Amino acid sequence: MNLDTLNVELEARSARERLAWAVETYGDRLLFTSSFGPGSGVLLHLWSEVAGELPVHFIDTGFLFDQTIAYRDELVKKLELKLQVLKPALEQGRFLEKYGLTVYRDDPDRCCAINKVEPLQAALPGKDAWVSGLRRDQSKARGETPILLGTDGPVKVHPLADWNARDVYQYLKLHHVPEHPLFEQGYVSVGCAPCTRPVLPGEDERAGRWSGTAKTECGLHTFLKKAE
Repeated sequence: MNLDTLNVELEARSARERLAWAVETYGDRLLFTSSFGPGSGVLLHLWSEVAGELPVHFIDTGFLFDQTIAYRDELVKKLELKLQVLKPALEQGRFLEKYGLTVYRDDPDRCCAINKVEPLQAALPGKDAWVSGLRRDQSKARGETPILLGTDGPVKVHPLADWNARDVYQYLKLHHVPEHPLFEQGYVSVGCAPCTRPVLPGEDERAGRWSGTAKTECGLHTFLKKAE
């Protein structure tokens, strides 16, 4: 499989066609994850139409906003999604007892690795590709996101890579898909509650994540190494 050639072909296709290609190519060897955050409704809606028989994997870190859980439940019901919840080995109380009540601030990389990356890694065996909703306009770090990315694990598939925030808004409105309840309060990217704040005017979409630190990614999209 020549990813360079496929990327040229897929750049000219719609997000729906890209997702359909991935489903047809990989079948049940395709993993789909969603944070059920702002903008997630687009890919979830497409998934419900193209791959409704396959599950949506959701990582419940134990530190999410109540609004995120409620939004997840709303979309699962509305779109008739098959949900599979991934959880860390330690529930919240035991995790904080072991690593400290402010570990999310004192050692955010460890916090994310244990509560996000490890649960995802447990779901990867047997998967040849992984669909997620990364977009190039979300941050400078994601500015070169390809449709397909070869890694030392599964091929990463980004059907919305070339979309922008306006595309997302218009799609959700057109298809009557509700937006995350915190979006109108300025939360344009939502992760764990202790590490997320509203975005200020002029900031990029992910500026509210780990604000005041050099951290820009939780590790879910960086722990796999790019294939040479």
